[in-house]
Amino acid sequence: FLYSAGFFLTVSPESMLTVAKHAAETGKYYMINLAAPFICQFFKDPLMELFP
Repeated sequence: FLYSAGFFLTVSPESMLTVAKHAAETGKYYMINLAAPFICQFFKDPLMELFP
């Protein structure tokens, strides 16, 4: 499995998308910690791109 903190989405959504694509292509799980509500509020579009 692959994991990253949700806060990383605020500074490098491209990197998270690269990891998400790798996980999808190799059949691995990609887990994200969404402990901060503002990530879902203000970074909704980049967050939704991470889902297959």
